[in-house]
Amino acid sequence: MLSRSRRIGAALVGSTLLGALMAPTAGAADSRPETVTAGALPTPQTDGIVLSVEIVGNTVYAGGHFDKARPAGAPAGGAGEVPRDNLMAFDLRTGELLPWSPSVTATEFESSTDPGPLCDSVGTDRWRCDTVFDVTAGPAGDRIYVGGDFDRIDGRWRSRVAAFGTAERALVSDFDPRVRGRVRALSATAESVYLGGAFDGVDGADRSRLAAVSSTGELLPWAPTADATVHSVLAVPQRSRVLVGGAFDRVNGQRRAALSAVDSASGENVSWQWQAPSTDDVVTDIDTDGRGTAYFGSYNWEGFNPRFEGRGAVRIDSGSTVWMDGCYGDTQSVAVAAGVVYAASHTHACAALEAIPEDGSIDYQRLTAETTEATGTSPRDVNHVGEGDPVPELLPWLPNTNGGPQESPWKNGTWAVDANSEYVVVGGEFTTVNGEPQQSLTRFAARSVPEAVHNGPQVPFRAPQVQRDRATGEVSIEWRGTWDAQNSSIRYEVIRVGRSEPVHAVTRESWPWQIPTMRFTDTQAPAGDTEYWIRAVDSDGASIGSPRGSTGW
Repeated sequence: MLSRSRRIGAALVGSTLLGALMAPTAGAADSRPETVTAGALPTPQTDGIVLSVEIVGNTVYAGGHFDKARPAGAPAGGAGEVPRDNLMAFDLRTGELLPWSPSVTATEFESSTDPGPLCDSVGTDRWRCDTVFDVTAGPAGDRIYVGGDFDRIDGRWRSRVAAFGTAERALVSDFDPRVRGRVRALSATAESVYLGGAFDGVDGADRSRLAAVSSTGELLPWAPTADATVHSVLAVPQRSRVLVGGAFDRVNGQRRAALSAVDSASGENVSWQWQAPSTDDVVTDIDTDGRGTAYFGSYNWEGFNPRFEGRGAVRIDSGSTVWMDGCYGDTQSVAVAAGVVYAASHTHACAALEAIPEDGSIDYQRLTAETTEATGTSPRDVNHVGEGDPVPELLPWLPNTNGGPQESPWKNGTWAVDANSEYVVVGGEFTTVNGEPQQSLTRFAARSVPEAVHNGPQVPFRAPQVQRDRATGEVSIEWRGTWDAQNSSIRYEVIRVGRSEPVHAVTRESWPWQIPTMRFTDTQAPAGDTEYWIRAVDSDGASIGSPRGSTGW
């Protein structure tokens, strides 16, 4: 979208261009951070839902609730499908499925109450819950930690948390804490691993949804409390803090709803300014740019206004707000790379950013990118964002997925995202990406990566309306533009059939919800039936052409 300073200039130009041949319009220098491309690369698939993805070097680790994996392009049950029990890995650069295949499972139990869709029914009133909710790397990249509902890995007892070495991808034998309840979130430092979830004890000691163990698995005295499920933890040892996000209202007995911070050594509450817009907000994920700011996403389980469902940014050392985007639509995951906040969500109605209106131009945008910095202010009071409050800028990165299988109880589509300077990896329950079959995993590459797939101007792009003036012989050409999945500006070239060079060109801002209508008068048109078509070209060189329109005489 346009920042406030650029929006003024655009308003002066107007939405309709009239007149004779003009020189091509050069766009202003774009100082926005560059996103990855929006075309999906070949990526392995699963037969279920991926809830966490973690990039470690050139390997992607994925965890969730699934039984099988298969290559890109293969249908479920097709060639190359192999067993994978809730954990898998693939090559970040090639998308090749790796042979790592730990068996992640759990003890069956009896209950007359359905424990939820992330558990399997294995008989009448019998269940097995073995989902992996989080995969996170240690700071040196030599380990990954996994947390979830499982209690066995490769036949060895591992009670809801485990560690693997990344060199041989082998289970770490001496890391074996016993957690009494679901682990949803992990964050590791060189010495400690912080856990969040719905548990009430570790190694026989009481722990209320937050705990820490050493890198060798011993329970540490760190024991803050939360009064409801913790969905995300982020340890920031440089600032002696651990940020916690979740469905709670209180931390250590004090009012600290949805997002707060505690001391990384004592577990005591530290100074914190941010307050949740409502008591029903749930912070789902937290990431940092490594420069003192934390970025987070949320959903609201009640649906009343105001509610926090989009993204926000706070200073780690104080909890002071950097920006809130005011968007609607649950956010499940965020990842920060190269000045961009990537999000897995089903975003809609971002009036504070003047983007993604609920006008039918777009349904849910399940992948978004925003600037890490606030670039403008909200033009009006929107949801929990007030007029004049700082907001980020929505960046032109608009790949999309569907919501997932028809039988899904959520239909969120995307659930997990991770990113580095060259790739973005996404996991979820989706079954299509950019309209093509692809289940639960996908990836995108930076323009510098040779294999990057561009996703440029979009169809439909209709033929121009062409009309000749009987008195002057001049030809008026009018056309409606299109939009681009990875660029906000498109160059439109008017081509007269029989002529190699365009007779006119103009560059315009174009979004799915902001598609311009343009006109040009060809004062040099030849006599007789004359045909024209429009070529739309983005800054990456991707182009499409419209059908032809004719004067008819």
